Amino acid sequence: MIDITKLSEEERSVVLARRAYYREWKRKNADKVKDTTTRFFKKHAEKLTAEKENKKPSE
Repeated sequence: MIDITKLSEEERSVVLARRAYYREWKRKNADKVKDTTTRFFKKHAEKLTAEKENKKPSE
């Protein structure tokens, strides 16, 4: 995340406007956000499971 305290007024307003836009978009499209998040973590879990199965026991 960007530290807005170090930005100029103009840059700060741009960052805050972008954050507000995405916050509103996520609120209106909660189903899309939930689907994307679910897909991401499902893939991540599958990747971790595959890595765990492929790992050789250390002896």
